[in-house]
Amino acid sequence: MNILDSFDYASFKKMNIKELYELCNEVRELIIQTVAEKGGHLSSNLGVVELTVALHHFFDFPNDKLLFDVGHQSYTHKILTGRAKRFKESLREFNGIAGYQKMDESEFDCFEAGHSSTAISAGMGMAIARDLNNEDYNVIAFVGDGAIVSGMSLEAINHLGTINHKLIIIVNDNEMSISRPVGTIARHMSKLHRRLVAAPSKDIYKKVMYKLPFGKAVFNFSSKLKNRIKHFFLEKTLFETFNLEYLGPIDGHNISELQKTFATALKVPRSVVIHVLTKKGKGYKYAEEDIVGKWHGVSPFDIKTGEPKKKRPENMVSWSQLTSNLVHELGKTNKDIVYITPAMKNGSAMNQIFEDYPDRAFDVGIAEEHAITLAAGLALNKKIPSVAIYSTFLQRAYDQINHDISRMNLHAVFTIDRSGIVGSDGETHQGIFDVGILKGLPNAVIAMPKDANDACMLYKTAFKHHAPFFIRIPRADIINEYDLSKISDDRVGKWDVINNDGAKINLIITGPYFNKVKDLIDKENLKVNLFFARYYKPLDKDVLNSLLENRLKTIIVDLFADESGLYESICHFYAKKDEKITLIPFTLPNAFIPCGKIEDLLAYYKRDDSSLLNLIRSLLNE
Repeated sequence: MNILDSFDYASFKKMNIKELYELCNEVRELIIQTVAEKGGHLSSNLGVVELTVALHHFFDFPNDKLLFDVGHQSYTHKILTGRAKRFKESLREFNGIAGYQKMDESEFDCFEAGHSSTAISAGMGMAIARDLNNEDYNVIAFVGDGAIVSGMSLEAINHLGTINHKLIIIVNDNEMSISRPVGTIARHMSKLHRRLVAAPSKDIYKKVMYKLPFGKAVFNFSSKLKNRIKHFFLEKTLFETFNLEYLGPIDGHNISELQKTFATALKVPRSVVIHVLTKKGKGYKYAEEDIVGKWHGVSPFDIKTGEPKKKRPENMVSWSQLTSNLVHELGKTNKDIVYITPAMKNGSAMNQIFEDYPDRAFDVGIAEEHAITLAAGLALNKKIPSVAIYSTFLQRAYDQINHDISRMNLHAVFTIDRSGIVGSDGETHQGIFDVGILKGLPNAVIAMPKDANDACMLYKTAFKHHAPFFIRIPRADIINEYDLSKISDDRVGKWDVINNDGAKINLIITGPYFNKVKDLIDKENLKVNLFFARYYKPLDKDVLNSLLENRLKTIIVDLFADESGLYESICHFYAKKDEKITLIPFTLPNAFIPCGKIEDLLAYYKRDDSSLLNLIRSLLNE
């Protein structure tokens, strides 16, 4: 019988090493099978199975606190803490098990995240509160090699070394992050890997000496002497320069070695960093061989072949790929375009750009703030930065966009990827707030295309228009048909108008959903005027003023932002003119939308096709 079939956390704490490794094999198999069916984060979770099992077996959770940075690598943690069945049945589904830590799922989840580099700061807060409350428990921050080098983590480490509140930091170093981490600190971490080579020979030396007369005393003396010589000649690690104890590197798949190190960490009086080396994707061949991050986050796939279960039609590409192709093509003739992404080279489909323009393409790592101000420096010196960034991560760099880009009215083009509902990644990743955040910035231009040709026009306009220019794209596929050479730029702020004789209501629609609504209206032969709101800012004042001629009821259809987006802007436009017109929002809610398939979430919030048609019919029948 499989261990997981009758798994009990209390009994798990009594397992021997052999049983723990058997459990690891079962957990790894469950993760592969579940992600193959549901999609999710695969390679990061496969790499930390033994490490997570060792942590749970050694520490006293949930009394001790375990914070996973980002949280996407917490699948083993969920399986061990009473969620294995729900994990298998409902991972990343609506009302199912989330792909990240969720406090309402389990008492073992003491924090929630989805963005990088928060665990050390939050863990410090818990450690300080623990000591102020005169409580006794350990706080462990589990951080990846990509997150540890980001600004927020380094800020926290800089502070941690100055306070007497102990935190244990596990650095999970698989040399990948999402794709390979970048920067000087990443190279420093890589140099530390060489220290692991000496560990096996030390173990052999210890075993031999312990069998000899006086061997134990000789071993202890020689070890102390070696350590003194080592510390004299070897440079300090990055963490030791911050006044933190450093242990490692440790083999992250050796449970016994991990638990010995945990025991050592408990004896250290100050905060300690345990540097653990793991193999990302361990146990699944295709994920182990991945060097670009393809297996970091995956859609459902065939386990035997590694191929996606649902293949994209040949004439379709992702919006990420389409827009990357466009800016790549524009860069052939415009040598002033410089490309920037914060650790999303693969996610934003930029690999070809980096291959063809190595001197003009920069992956800055998990450093959104730096990415934006880097763009500002380029823009001030005759270059046009093209920044590809997810909507959810753009939030982290608002001050830089405001202070360093918009305030100086610098020419920079931003592709805001994953705008709107992104689905199964849940509330930490939905891209619904960026319009509300950006539209208040002077000089900002915010647009969203409806198809490939529209995207061509917008990018040509963006690279000619001297302003911060934000182009939003959804997490979806698009027909890959366009001819960039035959499309020219156009007036900033221009909307499209399709008037219908005898129309009784107006529909103002954003993004690619316009095409679907148009087809629905044509099929149902509904008497409706259609307006494609290509720009969130500036508004097309000519169109909005024309609506005052008949003052028809107007539905604002924006399924890529909440009410603080286009709907609020149009309300404000008419309020300033002291004009009255009935405006009806059909937008996403101002809420933290949970995980689930996009179609399920739209249906839940009554923002699906049938809900829109019902609203239109009810207004037409009034």
